[in-house]
Amino acid sequence: MSESQSRLQVVFADLRRAVDDVIVKHQVTLEELLTTIEWLQQVADAGELPSASILFYKTVLKGTAGATYAHPEKDGASHWEMEGPAHRPGAPVLHSPAVLPMRPDEPGEPLIVSGTVRTTTGDPLPGAALEIWQIDANNVYSGMDTSDFEPLNIPNDSTGIPVDNLRARIIADAEGRYEFRTVMPGTETFGLATDSPLATFTRALRLQGLRPLHIHAIVSADGCLPLTTQIYFDGDPLVAGTIEGNVPADAVKTTTRHDDHRARGLDRPYRTLTYDFVLRPTAKAAAVTPQ
Repeated sequence: MSESQSRLQVVFADLRRAVDDVIVKHQVTLEELLTTIEWLQQVADAGELPSASILFYKTVLKGTAGATYAHPEKDGASHWEMEGPAHRPGAPVLHSPAVLPMRPDEPGEPLIVSGTVRTTTGDPLPGAALEIWQIDANNVYSGMDTSDFEPLNIPNDSTGIPVDNLRARIIADAEGRYEFRTVMPGTETFGLATDSPLATFTRALRLQGLRPLHIHAIVSADGCLPLTTQIYFDGDPLVAGTIEGNVPADAVKTTTRHDDHRARGLDRPYRTLTYDFVLRPTAKAAAVTPQ
């Protein structure tokens, strides 16, 4: 960017080139362009412009907050995901193997997640911390209400649910291994009104107004860049594409169903999932690593 150009000019010039390429490639007509402008006016009149940000919100964050984990294909690092508004700091600290705080009658199919935390060079990370949070099987985040998700109108009434339900900071063992028991998560909605211009548009795109099933994690360890990510589940049709974009294939994990629940002290069958978190060393740590 030259001194005579503002950031606005540079970004808009690139955006215009990209839009121009799409218009020419698909031979977009003037009628289609005017229809798009009319739709944008309807979205604005309905007060939905802030909600329309979900179409590109994750992409913007990926280029800013997630920049330290860009291009995971180059070194095998885990993929970055946005933190989202449902994170609450100060979760209870538990040592692996752990059971997430939950109600005695917690609904949902039991799920045991395990794996290792290591660096991109393959070194295990003893004592790595995994901050875990998720929605429950009834589609509610603990300690939150609908106002916490604005400008989206996501229904979330956690009245009567302990504030740390299905939330914990788990410490891996001396070999970087971790394990925690939880339940399969419910489904999170984007809270779009069914008859709104934005909802009509997403239906035309055949994009569901729901998020794929997921578990949030912030993984940290000495000498490494902290990683914010999410675990997704094989067999969930929503991983193929949602309003906020596609889910990286490496983030989608397979669960295995087990019927030997009594051996685990459970009262019903459960699932297991393996997920290895791969962190990037900081520049300082990489500089002192023996070659």
